[in-house]
Amino acid sequence: MLTVDIPPEESIGVSDVFKAAGLDPIFLLSPTTPESRVERVAAAAGGFIYYVSLKGVTGSANLNMEEVAEKIASIRRHCTLPVGVGFGIRDAATAEAVARIADAVVVGSRIVNEIEISPESEVVNRVKTLVQDLRRGVDAASR
Repeated sequence: MLTVDIPPEESIGVSDVFKAAGLDPIFLLSPTTPESRVERVAAAAGGFIYYVSLKGVTGSANLNMEEVAEKIASIRRHCTLPVGVGFGIRDAATAEAVARIADAVVVGSRIVNEIEISPESEVVNRVKTLVQDLRRGVDAASR
């Protein structure tokens, strides 16, 4: 269960409910998260760690893949959970670059944007095409 508004320090009762239902508590880390907090989040998290790769608004800028790779390495020093990266992933090339260094690629805003800009009669096909393109990028990373 992705808990974007519940920090680990405040999640004890909620996380217990999630775990009883077979759900893992998934917490966010960001580029500005200090090492000490990474340790606390890693200790409380389950399933995977969601690394928010950009400072600012989702989908708003280009990713600095070197910085993302450095932060993922830092996160992995504190936990063995998979690390998913989201924010700033909007095409196959970005999805491929992220898939080369992360365990998962998370895309949300780009799909929502495609829904918003597509004529109603084309929404399904345009989102399908976008997701297929993103998938091609992820698959290319494993070759």
